[in-house]
Amino acid sequence: MNLPVRRKRLGIASQVFIGLALGVVAGVFFGEEVAFLKIGGDAFIALLQITVIPYVVVALITSIGRLTLDDVKRLAIRGGSILSVLWAIGLVVIFLTPLVLPDWPSASFFSISEVEEAKSVDFLKLYIPSNIFFALSNAVVPAIVVFSILFGVALIQVKQKRHILDLLSTVGDVLMTITGFVGRLAPYGVFALIASAAGTIELADLGRLQVYLVIYITLALILSIWLIPALIATLTPLSYREILRTFRGPLVTAFATGSVLIVLPVLASDSRRLIEEADRHPEQPEGQAESSVDILVSAAYPFPSLGGLLALWFVLFGGWYIGSMVPAEQYPTLAIAGIASLFGGTVLALPFLFDLLRLPADLFQVFLTVDVISGRFGALVSALNILAIALVGTYALQGRVTLRAIPLLRFAAVSVILLAMALAGIRAFYTYVYVEPYTKDQLLASLHLVKNPQPHVVYRDSIPEEVKKAGGPASLARIKRRGLLRACYVPGNYPSAYFNDAGDLVGFDIEMAHRFARYMELPLEFIPGGSISAAREHLDAGECDVFMSLMWIFPARTEEFSMTAPVRNIPVGLIVPDHRREEFRTWAGIRAIENLRVAILDDPSDLSLLHGLLPNASAVPFQDKEDIEQILDVDLPEVDAVATFAEEAAAWTLRYPVFSLVAPAPTYFIPSGYSVARGNTDLLRYLDVWLLNAETDGTIDELYRYWMLGQVKASQPPRWSVIRDVLGWID
Repeated sequence: MNLPVRRKRLGIASQVFIGLALGVVAGVFFGEEVAFLKIGGDAFIALLQITVIPYVVVALITSIGRLTLDDVKRLAIRGGSILSVLWAIGLVVIFLTPLVLPDWPSASFFSISEVEEAKSVDFLKLYIPSNIFFALSNAVVPAIVVFSILFGVALIQVKQKRHILDLLSTVGDVLMTITGFVGRLAPYGVFALIASAAGTIELADLGRLQVYLVIYITLALILSIWLIPALIATLTPLSYREILRTFRGPLVTAFATGSVLIVLPVLASDSRRLIEEADRHPEQPEGQAESSVDILVSAAYPFPSLGGLLALWFVLFGGWYIGSMVPAEQYPTLAIAGIASLFGGTVLALPFLFDLLRLPADLFQVFLTVDVISGRFGALVSALNILAIALVGTYALQGRVTLRAIPLLRFAAVSVILLAMALAGIRAFYTYVYVEPYTKDQLLASLHLVKNPQPHVVYRDSIPEEVKKAGGPASLARIKRRGLLRACYVPGNYPSAYFNDAGDLVGFDIEMAHRFARYMELPLEFIPGGSISAAREHLDAGECDVFMSLMWIFPARTEEFSMTAPVRNIPVGLIVPDHRREEFRTWAGIRAIENLRVAILDDPSDLSLLHGLLPNASAVPFQDKEDIEQILDVDLPEVDAVATFAEEAAAWTLRYPVFSLVAPAPTYFIPSGYSVARGNTDLLRYLDVWLLNAETDGTIDELYRYWMLGQVKASQPPRWSVIRDVLGWID
């Protein structure tokens, strides 16, 4: 009788890899048509987060609660020492890696995080759980960890603790069951994440992301193949070769699945077997090594591993990625807060760190797209991290760790040389062999109006004679009788008013003018206004009805012309050389700069603002935007910084990426608006009411996000895809 052959079911790791591959194929083939799958990816991420905090609490309490106080002291000293050594190695390696990043020009559109108030780290609130329910509901992971450790230590001294430990163990099993269920959804979640990312990510961004992956994978391989096994072999009687040979099975499994949790039992059993086979110490009680390994493996898992620590590298990379490197003086904060927050895993730690260091929260989505690959190498390092704690800690408890000068020096020398050669090679490759071209300036130049424009005429260089003969400001009624709205603009005012690569006049102010004219059902004439300082002259002459260029609202300006209600509160920004960015982080620090020279608009109100903010600065007035271009073209030889709107400063850095935007802290916001001729009350009232409606219906916010924040995907031409650009099946 022939029995049917049962087909072997694909393992979860194989399914994840298939999901990853299919996601890439779907993204490349369908392009932005699969962007909707991001919803499924976000749902998968949310499911992953469900059990994180509860598991941290349960794992720590049960791991510690089963011990004795003597065990805790000994394990804390031995296991904590090797964990501290591993953390120190990881932090040194991570903080050296920014030196490897190539000097590729980089810049980004304005980000709200640039002007958000920097959150000072209150370590008392961060680590002391004065209200554990607040900490749990707000995911204050360090405080949750401290509470769990205290609870576990206190539980040691409770006589009737077996019942609560059994209950918590059952809860832990339930949480692991939930995690296992969610894990079975991983192929689908990975497919959704990768497909949406591959379908929407700009192809130019891939060049920079590969830098992160290459450096991360290189570090992970050095740590897992050499540094951690060699450290174990240097400190214990075990040999480097037998360590790798014994654990190759669980290490490959951890890499394939991207999970250390599922190989913990195998790591413990293989560790016990290796120690027994290597050399049983005659004076050791039977079973002591076995007990030590089991405790150390279980207790080490909830603590941040060296593999998890590598995720901090993405925080430093993220700063480089957007053109705003994390300064070295913030490394201690990153180290302390990073290790503490990693108790909750990277899903909780990275958003917290981005917020702490004033980096855009959107970077976390970028991290998720590459973590599908890098996370597997991180799992490999994490497995070896647990092995180091278990093996070295066990030998330390037996008093058999040896600190010999020559082996330690040999280990340190080989490690330093290996890391230096690898990182120097990566730096050389991305400096001399592969150099990613800078394209952000092209993106700015390619922007177009979000909606179809009103019928309009644009005068680029001069004002027509018939306009010059307007004979003074036109009232609202006269504008309607004339059947034409005239708006002045400031040429070259990125990203508010400029000519794109198609020769069209575009920008935030220009689109606002189109929307206002559409509301009035009138065609438009755009008149070159030259500069804001010339606004009164143009308005009084009737050459334009509205000076459609945002300007700071100062009391003195209301004596020259009438200003609308605030359109936005705009922060003061400085354009500075990239290498001097840290000097301008705070107003107090700027005031300490000797012989400070700041270029600013030649207007009494702007000059007065500069004097109030920086009384020690020498003002270098400029007349129009062409003057800013000339200043930046020659790398600021005459000035230290250029003061302007922060959003405009960010746009200038896109065109000149050797400069950076700095919005000094505390951020100084000033209301800004448009202007009409003084006394033209009917037009001013009409424009004010329209602006109020535009704010209410989301028009201003929509245009601000597009032009100022660079959220352009919805209005850009669809990204390249096979189905559109090769097969032509869709438009």
